[in-house]
Amino acid sequence: MRMEGKLATLRPIEVTDAKKFVELINDERTKDYLSGVFPINEFMEEEWIKKNAITHNAVNFAIEVGGYLVGSTGLMAIDWVARSAEYGIAIFDPAYWDKGIGTEVTHMMLRYAFEYLNLNRVWLRVFENNQRAIRVYEKCGFIQEGRMRQARYLKGQYIDVIIMGILSDEYWRMKSEF
Repeated sequence: MRMEGKLATLRPIEVTDAKKFVELINDERTKDYLSGVFPINEFMEEEWIKKNAITHNAVNFAIEVGGYLVGSTGLMAIDWVARSAEYGIAIFDPAYWDKGIGTEVTHMMLRYAFEYLNLNRVWLRVFENNQRAIRVYEKCGFIQEGRMRQARYLKGQYIDVIIMGILSDEYWRMKSEF
């Protein structure tokens, strides 16, 4: 499936994307907002792409802007009984931050989750130091559900991890207001 927005396109991730992802993910500016702290290489990224391509518990997309690969997004740990999934998005290229891409992509992924996959709940984890992302999630209808205190260590300090979620009926109510 391919989804077109005004700012970005979502398309399936290909193994050939691994090289560009490695370059972007290993950038220290990006790592501050990702859960992984170790460097990755092309082999590791190719294996991740292959593993996620054949699972029924995750759906991942590449984020392109003007044909240029800038990040990825997806639904992970999909629970088909509870109809719940964890959402993730990363715009790895800082040149594309603060341009509305994250908001548009999150809206597209919520549409996919609730209108195509018939999920009931989408939730996420976000680091408290990522205020940009928190604003995006709130704008898209996510509500703070909890906080894991000092669950992330970064550059000499512990950071809380915030849990946010949105339910299907909240999505449909928000969608009808537009």
